[in-house]
Amino acid sequence: MVGTISVVGVMKGGTVKYVIVTPAKNEEAYIKNTLESVCNQSLQPEEWIIVNDGSADNTAEIVKNYQASHSWIKLINNENRFERRASGSKVIRAFYRGYDTVTTHDYDFIVKLDADLVLPENYFEKVSIAFQESSNVGLCGGYCVTEKKGRLTKERTAKNHIRGAIKAYRKQCIEDIGGLKPVLGWDALDEMTASYLGWEIKQLPLEVTHLRETNREYKPLLHRFHSGMMYSRMGYGAFLSLCKAIFYVFNKPYMLGGLAFAIGFITALIRGEKDIEDKDLRRFVKKFKYNRILQFFHLK
Repeated sequence: MVGTISVVGVMKGGTVKYVIVTPAKNEEAYIKNTLESVCNQSLQPEEWIIVNDGSADNTAEIVKNYQASHSWIKLINNENRFERRASGSKVIRAFYRGYDTVTTHDYDFIVKLDADLVLPENYFEKVSIAFQESSNVGLCGGYCVTEKKGRLTKERTAKNHIRGAIKAYRKQCIEDIGGLKPVLGWDALDEMTASYLGWEIKQLPLEVTHLRETNREYKPLLHRFHSGMMYSRMGYGAFLSLCKAIFYVFNKPYMLGGLAFAIGFITALIRGEKDIEDKDLRRFVKKFKYNRILQFFHLK
């Protein structure tokens, strides 16, 4: 079956349909690359909703130039220019600003795509095939590489984790998990909830160039602080959080980063903040995290 699937593909007895939603803020330096990448895909989307999330540059104008020749590109202007870029709540709010305007309701999968990427021309064709090969695949996507010292280097990530920049969700899966949560760590929470419900997460051997390194835009200490809060709210527990704090001590900004993480964890713990209320899911999440650590050290 794999070798006989055509470029357009089929899913549930018909042509594969997918839609893309892209939050974009001040992306004039990068978005043309992403526009070119998607417009040149061997399998093109039914709709591509680009949410201009309060940009103060020429992001919207660049998108409009491509709209003129691609009717499936739609631009939504979200006027919140003075809200700072944030890894979590802000990007998901922008995603849903676009998601709520999707008119193709019979799509097979939906993609949350960043605006600073270069994709191989067969990227979405390969993603569609992965969904077709197994009805159990709920999330899939390639992996990101960034340029460092003139060389493309793979971003460090868990074996089956899909970066939030390039996530593709089967329609039934994103509905089952209750959608994407506007919290820091949303792109781990979605996968763990999907796994808990029996869906498979599949990382494909597809290299996507990330023109801006993940988290580069965020202030390191503040990001570490929020990461610590996220570890507490997700229910990872004290031991896993201590291991993460120690890990941060050996990575920039070193001791201060580890301390900021620990303060964030304690702050959320004192406040009693939780992103997961379901006790069974919290236990699953903790076990999931332990298993990933064991896999990292080749102990499982």
